[in-house]
Amino acid sequence: MKSRAYYQFGSLTLKKRAKSADVWEFRYYEDAATGGRARKALFIGTTDMYRTEAQARKAVEAILLKLNAEKPMHHLGTVTFGGLCDRYIAEELPERYSTRKSYLSNINLHIKPRWGDYLIGAIRPMAVEGWFKEMNKSPKTKAHIRGVMHVIFECAARWELFNERRNPIEMVRVKDSTKRRKRPTILTNDSFDAILATLPEP
Repeated sequence: MKSRAYYQFGSLTLKKRAKSADVWEFRYYEDAATGGRARKALFIGTTDMYRTEAQARKAVEAILLKLNAEKPMHHLGTVTFGGLCDRYIAEELPERYSTRKSYLSNINLHIKPRWGDYLIGAIRPMAVEGWFKEMNKSPKTKAHIRGVMHVIFECAARWELFNERRNPIEMVRVKDSTKRRKRPTILTNDSFDAILATLPEP
């Protein structure tokens, strides 16, 4: 009979260093090729990078999600959206440079600062919609942020980290997301010729 797979939390310890900053080390178990389990250790960062244990544990969260990909879902009630974002960045970020840069900017500047500490099951559509209403950004920018959150929740569903039937971001509306904030400038023939004259030959 196959043994039951339990959720693995690992252990985080602080290793003292005499001549440099102390180091956070994460220890966990990994299935060995010869059978049984082997204990592994992973360097997380120094105390210059993560000053408190809470900060170091946030850095570990994405690692735990990957370690427990095949474990029973009911153990995952403590998964934060920040940890989910970290796993998405590590495994699913688009390869195209411009898209990758845009997604990272939206995650690091907007999504994680606001929702990173929330459990994924606690992020509700009306709260996100209210956040967008208060945000001093263009409707198009808000729509892009909404799109990134939607994609991350889709990954969470595929990874079986939550079991709601509907992606909560599907119900979030962004008002006037298809409208321009200001009328575009239309060039006359003379203006176009003047701009063209300033461009060097390729």
